[in-house]
Amino acid sequence: PAPHPPNHAPPQPPSHAAKDRNKDPQAGRTLELNGHVGLDALPHQLVKKAVEAGFQFNLMCVGETGMGKTTLIESLFNMKLDLEPCSHELKTVELRTRSYEVAEGGIRVKLRLVETAGFGDQLDKDQRLFSAKVIVDYLEAQFERYLQEELKVRRALNYYDDSRIHACLYFISPTGHG
Repeated sequence: PAPHPPNHAPPQPPSHAAKDRNKDPQAGRTLELNGHVGLDALPHQLVKKAVEAGFQFNLMCVGETGMGKTTLIESLFNMKLDLEPCSHELKTVELRTRSYEVAEGGIRVKLRLVETAGFGDQLDKDQRLFSAKVIVDYLEAQFERYLQEELKVRRALNYYDDSRIHACLYFISPTGHG
């Protein structure tokens, strides 16, 4: 065996070193695991975190007055909406935004509903085109707003109120003779 320098103890096998460390409180701390640790647990952790935070869902309903937009949404989400009834006499499109909290099976969804009051109720072709432009401008403005936040050096997208529309339901008037 090779000689050891003075004042140094010969190295001990790992089992003795672990026993000595457990006896000495200054040697380090011992951690006890409560669950599995590994990369295979990461997807479950991310899902759990997302479910706890809840989800945002932005829905736009486009169609003429009286088509049943509100009724369909109330049926889909099993809730009563507090929307004002719309009049056929609106000269332009009004975008009305309401937010609701929906919970189903322990999962929270923050529902943002954008209703297009007065869309398609105009008889003049130019007014109808203007109605569509109001909606397109709104959609583009939401994407532009998100892009501006994303381009910031210190962006806070985790806390950003994302108002981009995820789905748009377009209601077609039943005018056929079928």
